[in-house]
Amino acid sequence: MSIGLIDIDSKIPNLALMKISNYYKTQGEHVEFVTGNGNYEKIYASSIFTKSLDKCKQLQEIYGDKIEIGGTGWDLHKELATEIEGFKPDYDLYSASEIANRMKGIGTKEHKFKKAAEIVNAGMGFTSRGCVRNCGFCFVPKKEGGFKHIAEISDLINPRSNILILHDNNITADPHCIDKLHEIRDRKLIVDINQGCDVRLVNEDIAKALSEVKHLRSLHYAWDLMGFENQVMEGIKVLSKYIKPYRHMCFMLVGFNTSFEEDVYRFKKLCEIKVDPFVMIYNQILDIRLKHFARWVNCRIYKTCSFEEYGPWIKAQGNRQEILI
Repeated sequence: MSIGLIDIDSKIPNLALMKISNYYKTQGEHVEFVTGNGNYEKIYASSIFTKSLDKCKQLQEIYGDKIEIGGTGWDLHKELATEIEGFKPDYDLYSASEIANRMKGIGTKEHKFKKAAEIVNAGMGFTSRGCVRNCGFCFVPKKEGGFKHIAEISDLINPRSNILILHDNNITADPHCIDKLHEIRDRKLIVDINQGCDVRLVNEDIAKALSEVKHLRSLHYAWDLMGFENQVMEGIKVLSKYIKPYRHMCFMLVGFNTSFEEDVYRFKKLCEIKVDPFVMIYNQILDIRLKHFARWVNCRIYKTCSFEEYGPWIKAQGNRQEILI
């Protein structure tokens, strides 16, 4: 008998499953990802995205009372047991191959494996939970509540690597933001601020501190709502004094409460200031134009043709006309 785990949809190692694994291994239990011929006394599954809801229901039908499902994609209010939450992650749970198989559109197999190995060996976790914002499209306020400090940078380091994947939801809102960035700098860590920065809160001191740490990838932030244009542009302006715009990436939420014309406006505005945009479609909304727009932007096809000249979108419009006729 053993403990079975199911990672339903994570793109990187699932922190909750890693903590569950470490907890049970210290109890002397055998822990593994569920296989077809495994015999498990208990199964834990985690879902990050709401699009996986049907898969969660299927797993519940298959395993019944034996399975316990958590994660934002299943239950906003479900938390790890206190005795498990306090455990460090099991950094042996995932292999680089497992993570590489979950990656899409990241070059050659060799490149994927290299990136996956970096991720698997990285330290990861939260130093804070919650957020000072209350955005209508975001699960964090409902799931985690207000902002609170929960751990130190030193608690998250994996001895195998100097890479740190920081999951904090809003590090620029943290009263200790600059102190934490200085610690990352002084420890010579390479950081991936996984959830991005709230660029509206970036001031000269925060921008300078962000520039003094080594980032694993582009520094990213979001421009989700039209009403925040002035604040976002001012934050980008300050940040760009210390970190060149080509090292930025701005996530654009579409399909929530903006028109397509407003989406195009934000895209063009970001391109004008030489910041790479990345389109995120709200809750997987079924809008064929947004789907093609996202691919046109995110795959950098816009550098070779206009959206009106984009072949797949032209073809999709033709197919739609045929259906209407």
